[in-house]
Amino acid sequence: MKKAKDFAKQTAGETFKLNKARTIEEAKANLEGKIVLNIGRSKDKIALKKKLGIEQTGNFFLDLYKKLDDKLVKIGKVKMQEKAVFFRLLAVMVDAGIPIIRALETLSEQNAKNKRFSRVISDMAYKIEEGESLSGSMEKHPKIFSDSQVGMIRSGEVSGHLNDILRDMAKETEKNARTIAKVKGALTYPIVVLSILFIVMFLMMVFVVPNIVQLFLETGTELPTITKIVIALSDFMRNNALFIVGGIAVFVIGIIAFKKTKEGKNYWDIFMLKIPIIGDLVKKSTLAQFARSLGNLLGAGVSITQSLTIIGNAMKNEVYKRKIKLAGDDIRGGIPLAETLRNSKQFPNMLVNMIEVGEQTAQLEDVSKKVAIFYDEQVDTAVKSLTKVMEPIIMVFVGVAVGGLVAAVMLPILNMSTVIGGA
Repeated sequence: MKKAKDFAKQTAGETFKLNKARTIEEAKANLEGKIVLNIGRSKDKIALKKKLGIEQTGNFFLDLYKKLDDKLVKIGKVKMQEKAVFFRLLAVMVDAGIPIIRALETLSEQNAKNKRFSRVISDMAYKIEEGESLSGSMEKHPKIFSDSQVGMIRSGEVSGHLNDILRDMAKETEKNARTIAKVKGALTYPIVVLSILFIVMFLMMVFVVPNIVQLFLETGTELPTITKIVIALSDFMRNNALFIVGGIAVFVIGIIAFKKTKEGKNYWDIFMLKIPIIGDLVKKSTLAQFARSLGNLLGAGVSITQSLTIIGNAMKNEVYKRKIKLAGDDIRGGIPLAETLRNSKQFPNMLVNMIEVGEQTAQLEDVSKKVAIFYDEQVDTAVKSLTKVMEPIIMVFVGVAVGGLVAAVMLPILNMSTVIGGA
């Protein structure tokens, strides 16, 4: 940080000298100095590009490969766990007195496996070397660092407790990562099992059942009703296989595209909150994130109105995002947070009452953190409940599908055996 400040002072000094020059020769000399300074910056940027492997070489095929690789790197993802480790290690380095630029360069090398994150960290180091603050360099990468993370870093820079803030952010990111992983795991399990079941059944209907049906038809015996139903489904799937696969693909792509629109995202988030059991899980995980972020931001010295704006922008669920932003507007108008949340279905009475106690006792930060711990425990309970409910439902669904197919194949064979045995 000292290097960054010295650099900024040097730049400001050069500009001042250029503006206050008393002779043309002096102005010319100062201008030449500025040009040299800018050339130095350009060289630094070229060196950065060379370090990242994205500089142009003049070879068409090699440059094309670098451009394609650069595009793939830019759309890469940075896991929350990776960011948690980044914040924790940066806190350790800052606490040990290591210059922020050197710390970032070290962390960039450590994250070499994730090229996107490595480039982002290197770019942050470069921006700080140009005179930018750590929070300002993070703000240049909104897809990596949320508004709440940037806001907490900025407050840590102002208060002089950057290492403490970084440790709090590491803890918050780790807890959010665990919560999201639990929710995703609970939702992914039934989807994966049912998807595999559908694919297997579809392949059997299209490729296996027709061969078995041909054997039954050659015998000329009367087929059971369940076998006739399976044969009809098999004929339909075989004759319309491309339409079925194409229809499913169009449906999935349409849902994804619809979710990316503002209106679609809003309807999807409302739908997710209304699904039995799953909606309760999503709600509790969102409340845990809200309470934890509020406690950490208040602890970092951020005002409650600014905290709510930051949290609102960081929320993934549009329903909660809209309500939290409205709560921030109400607080600016003099309405307490508990009162503005009380009439909302998205915030339970327990949470509202706890926030009211926190406001009245001037301990909203501590109360919010305790509420976050409570909802983390509630998420664990909800995940276990969802697993217990979904497992028997999936077993019944799989049993009916597989059992029906087996019965459709075995009943005609048993009938044929009976006829042959009676003869």
